[in-house]
Amino acid sequence: MKALFVLHEGIFIYGANRSIAGVLQNLEYDYDLLICKSFTRKADEAELRQLLGKHLQNIYTVWMPRYRCQYYDRVSLFRECSHIVNNIMALFCKGKRKKVISRGGYDYVHLNSLVLFPVIDDKARYVVHAREIINPKYRRMGQFVKALERAAGIIYIDESTRIPIEAVVRNNRKMVLNNPFDMTWVEAADYEESLKKCGVARKHTIFAMLGQVGDNKGSQFVLRSFMRHDNPDSRLLIVGNHEHAYGRECERMTKDDGRVIFCGEMKNTGNIYRISDYIIRGEPQFCIGRTIYEGLFAGAGVIIPGHEADRAKMQSGEELREKIHFYEPESEESLAEVIRECSRFKQENREFRSNIGNYMEQYNRFIQEVRER
Repeated sequence: MKALFVLHEGIFIYGANRSIAGVLQNLEYDYDLLICKSFTRKADEAELRQLLGKHLQNIYTVWMPRYRCQYYDRVSLFRECSHIVNNIMALFCKGKRKKVISRGGYDYVHLNSLVLFPVIDDKARYVVHAREIINPKYRRMGQFVKALERAAGIIYIDESTRIPIEAVVRNNRKMVLNNPFDMTWVEAADYEESLKKCGVARKHTIFAMLGQVGDNKGSQFVLRSFMRHDNPDSRLLIVGNHEHAYGRECERMTKDDGRVIFCGEMKNTGNIYRISDYIIRGEPQFCIGRTIYEGLFAGAGVIIPGHEADRAKMQSGEELREKIHFYEPESEESLAEVIRECSRFKQENREFRSNIGNYMEQYNRFIQEVRER
């Protein structure tokens, strides 16, 4: 068997690519990568081969259409122009992209993000990984629906992604499969050295927010909520790129609170997970996200928007009950109270876990079913 994995970007720091890396590292057959070219983020072939292992064969970079069908942050004029130019370039490179797909003899083509839906045609067997929550007011909804109904299969990462898509898309070749997580390697990170790298001490209760710093991630909401509680021994680590207007505003609003530490973008977050007592998400609705499961599988507690009934939607929600803390979505008072309570308790006894074996068994079974249809 041979597969092609189509990626909307060539770096493996954030959610979608971090998640697919766990699959690619554990495939037992050869595969190629087709990566969307970018003005700002270029794929490093040597780095990719070292990360992804022996089954990676060819790496192609081509301009590809990326349509914002999900909820997303407001973007600057520069980024909007870059997005438009990207899609114009994709039109000129359509033939090159189709040639890569048609000549590869692939058993299936895996699209790693919903934003790549325009790539779908009738010339290959496409499996779509639905990782984003679709915006029901998306202006190209008709095109989106038509594309996903032509897909050979859809993998939803959770119920939050499945429900809004299935409200408009008819495709019964589907499964819900959360992301692969292997946090056993974090145990090897030196605890004292990790504390030193992050500028914190053993006595501190450490909260962390990892990923893109932006409005749709609730970054400023989390910062305001954190600053409302008064435990002097709490620390909040902000891990992600903040070198933009929104990020600089985040720094300005917290400049008088030394408990907030901006760590910047990090390729290796092992030190963060090794020392963090709690991982926080700040979206305006129930949202789990990769960082929550990475935290749980690294033995940390998690603080997420939602309610007790949402626990049933979580992987290991009952098993890890004592690690999961909900707050009322969009309520600074509610989140501040949860942070205040959690700041009294560090996570002393950690278990570093992995679900890779079970994940790959389910993934491979689904791919086989798709191929046989």
